[in-house]
Amino acid sequence: MGIFKNYRVYILTAVAYSGSLLFGFDTGVMGSVLALDSFKNDFGLAGSDGFADAQNAQVSSNVVSLLTAGCFFGAIGASFLNDFLGRRYSLMILTVVFLIGAAIQVGASHEIGMIYGGRVVAGLGIGGMSSITPVFVGESAPPEIRGRIAGMFQEFLVIGSTFAYWLDYGVSLHIAPSTKQWRTPVAVQLIPGGLMLVGLFFLKESPRWLTSKGRHEEALQSLAYIRNEPASSEVVQTEIAEIRASIEEERAATEGLTYKEFLQKSNRNRFVFAAVLMLCQQFSGTNSIGYYAPQIFQTVGLSATNSSLFATGVYGTVKVVATAIFLFVGIDRWGRKKSLIGGSIWMASMMFIIGAVLATHPPDTSASGVSQASIAMVVMIYLYVIGYSASWGPTPWVYLSEIFPTRLRAYGVGLGASSQWLFSFVVTEFTPHAVNKLGWRTFLMFGIFCVAMGVFIVFFAKETKGRSLEEMDVLFGAVDENERRAAVEHTLNKGVVSHIERTEEDKV
Repeated sequence: MGIFKNYRVYILTAVAYSGSLLFGFDTGVMGSVLALDSFKNDFGLAGSDGFADAQNAQVSSNVVSLLTAGCFFGAIGASFLNDFLGRRYSLMILTVVFLIGAAIQVGASHEIGMIYGGRVVAGLGIGGMSSITPVFVGESAPPEIRGRIAGMFQEFLVIGSTFAYWLDYGVSLHIAPSTKQWRTPVAVQLIPGGLMLVGLFFLKESPRWLTSKGRHEEALQSLAYIRNEPASSEVVQTEIAEIRASIEEERAATEGLTYKEFLQKSNRNRFVFAAVLMLCQQFSGTNSIGYYAPQIFQTVGLSATNSSLFATGVYGTVKVVATAIFLFVGIDRWGRKKSLIGGSIWMASMMFIIGAVLATHPPDTSASGVSQASIAMVVMIYLYVIGYSASWGPTPWVYLSEIFPTRLRAYGVGLGASSQWLFSFVVTEFTPHAVNKLGWRTFLMFGIFCVAMGVFIVFFAKETKGRSLEEMDVLFGAVDENERRAAVEHTLNKGVVSHIERTEEDKV
């Protein structure tokens, strides 16, 4: 019944998080395209496996990390665009930017500079989307399913990357090595990008953004539409009253958006927490595997290109299934904090095991088959990603979408997304060189990072499960709970009366 009642929320989520799918596809497709001999031949790369060749490692690093560099600047710029134009129109602009970047990549011909340029432009669009879509979806989802809904950011991301993995595997089998072989999967990303742009025309603007701009009647109608309730219903009237009370408190406390609002203790703590949280997500090691999965699998012993691409496809499929199960069963039951702590312990264990096996049983590149040690490491990578998918994959995006007050949410999520892209750039830039130079110690390093992440969550994370977005101010100490309750009741009474008066006038 809940799914049918909230079907408009799910439609909004599917359209908005197509941006996440585009990010997943764009990273997944290029990570796998880099392993195709046709791409290597067209752009003059060495034909060695994994990151054994320094030139191959450098180009792989550039192709992947330049996307994240573009994403970093896109996320920063989108914060201001998001606040000024709103969620929907901002996403339309950024989708067009992405499509331009994707088209440049498709049109590249024997010139790696065009690939680099297209990656940066596409990154501007994707990074901007990443700082807006969690806000748009989080502001539209009811509290009881917000964890599941907001966490779908990660599910769409892994669906996109997994589709890209299997698409690359398919073209490696069925299209002869040629320019067409690598260009086909790169061109496919234009399809979901175009569908997202069309879908955005049919969505309603965020009621919280409309309220923050003083457009109260539009906000009421938007909320009623999203909740699938009449505007006069008690559910809609109560929620809109809570939204208005919260925004009026913020406005009264600061008299306009100023730097003082960012520096208030409760807000400052939230900004710092968001930035560190997204830093931790990147240093878990997941993007190193996700971006360079075929090369990583070659490093641990699956030397044949088709074998590594097949293993990469399985890796992505495991992520899709594990993330879906966690979002529909775990996140709104176990909460955010327990999930992150448990995931840290699980991921650290897997990374330590992979490092130990790789150190004691390095793959024999001259062997005709796959060793048991290599199989064991592949299994550990799969187990690692199950833990990530049930914790650090979707949960940080949920936190990011819900902890900030309405007037600062665009900037808070923008900061978190910028932090994510900045450190994603750092990790993707050094991973090929780390694997090339450090070997098994790379996995040990990520295991240590995972332990540190768990410690950070134990001491600094707050549990937000089941709370409305307006209750976050109470949780983080910005307002007193009794004062907030009184303000909501006052606004509710005023709002209901005005709505009844309008209804009577309409009848007359």
